[in-house]
Amino acid sequence: MNVFQWTSQNATIIWRTTGLLLLFFLWLMSDSREVGVILLLFLAIMSGARARFRLPGWTSIIDQAACFIAMLYWEPAAFFLAIPLFEAFLSRKIMYSIPIMIFPFVYSELLSLTLIVVYIQSALSGAMISGWRKEATIYLQEADRQRKDRYELESLKEELLFANVEGARMAELSERNRIARQLHDDVGHELTASVLALQAFEQLWKEGDPQAKEMFTQVQQRMTKSAEYLRETVHNLKPVQEFGVEGIEEITRHFSICPVALHVYGDTSKVPPYLWNILYPCLKEALTNIVRHAEPTKVDVTLDVSTHIVRLSVYNDGVVEQKKDVGVGLRNLRQRAKAVGGSIAIDGDEEGFRFICVLPLENNDKRRS
Repeated sequence: MNVFQWTSQNATIIWRTTGLLLLFFLWLMSDSREVGVILLLFLAIMSGARARFRLPGWTSIIDQAACFIAMLYWEPAAFFLAIPLFEAFLSRKIMYSIPIMIFPFVYSELLSLTLIVVYIQSALSGAMISGWRKEATIYLQEADRQRKDRYELESLKEELLFANVEGARMAELSERNRIARQLHDDVGHELTASVLALQAFEQLWKEGDPQAKEMFTQVQQRMTKSAEYLRETVHNLKPVQEFGVEGIEEITRHFSICPVALHVYGDTSKVPPYLWNILYPCLKEALTNIVRHAEPTKVDVTLDVSTHIVRLSVYNDGVVEQKKDVGVGLRNLRQRAKAVGGSIAIDGDEEGFRFICVLPLENNDKRRS
């Protein structure tokens, strides 16, 4: 069901319709000259054209000219000037209403209190609806700008997620290729050589050749070497950089200015990889700023994972140098956090300084879909 919306456009249509109806009743109560109905039809056609098309403001001068001509034959046509006066103020072209303002001095014998009230009401109505229309236009432009910003933000978020997933996939493929090359080049060659040596040992053993013992020793050495290669390959499967909360611990462990207390709450396994790629730089940026701008005796790092958000807080009790301008590093981090729907805030006073990063957690089922 459609509900009527009170807008500036609807208000304009209602004012025009009401004005024409009142002028029609005025024509009926007067001597009903033919020039009156012609003028009324002309103004109705112009009002309909303005409602359908975007006519320029100077067209109100045509309405005024028609009214002035009609006044030569029918004095009540002076009331019809209310329509072009309204249109001039509605289009914010007040200069086009100058002929109407001069009219009382030219036709002073037609001027009356009722006519003045009608003119004032028309001008005020046009000005008010014009201001209303301007505010509505500004509001719509702001809504369009916010809609565009949200679209760009969603696009940036999708690109970031895609880049993280693609980066993880490429890293996985690169690691697989490395392991495959190492198994083929090292373990595979040694095992192949061991198989050939075992076959040679079996032949020499059947023939009672004294070199069988030396061949068996070579097989043992190759099998031992293959086991070492395999053990080294498995050991290298562990990532060079710790991932997850271990990465947070690794970053805080290398901070040597003062003691760092790390507090972790909640299930950190719920944090997806792309959020860790934001939390790590945030923690590094916060600790770097502490080294540059503070003299702390202790630093508290808190990682809190709840149902819907993950919150990283870095607090130090040092004296912080307050800066009006935000650095490039922090500005980039805020942009990355904003891309995933999060935010970064800083707060400093005489007691210390706090860096806070809040990122939203999506539902696991939603991420899978």
